[in-house]
Amino acid sequence: MPDPILTVRGCHWISIAGVSDLRGRLNFVEAGKGLDFPPKRIFWLHGVPAGHRRGRHGHRQAQLVLVALAGICQVHLDDGKAKETVMLDDPGRGLHVEPLIWHELTDFSAEAAILVLASMPYDDAEFIRDYDEFKRLAVARVS
Repeated sequence: MPDPILTVRGCHWISIAGVSDLRGRLNFVEAGKGLDFPPKRIFWLHGVPAGHRRGRHGHRQAQLVLVALAGICQVHLDDGKAKETVMLDDPGRGLHVEPLIWHELTDFSAEAAILVLASMPYDDAEFIRDYDEFKRLAVARVS
């Protein structure tokens, strides 16, 4: 069954390649083969206490792919016009988030481990942490 089309512009599901046999499953990503950018930063979220949120920002230029390696969480997406909430719950698919998308991760299961592949190294100036500033930039982008 194909993944649903997302209504937030700049976000889409990608299939994470994998193989399976009696020993289990192995998934992998390769730049240029389902991943539109070479990762410059790789990190993961885990051990997020109940009720806590992660993200709550946008990026000026960076693209992200989020993958639930274990457990689940909700991802709230906002492109400045449309908002949508999706579930990360399958290590065989990733959520591609383009620049100027406000994203927030919530409702982590106790065993959740979320992998994030980023197109840029960490740079604090790259983050948009103020929602009003994000809205101004997002609206200007589509004008």
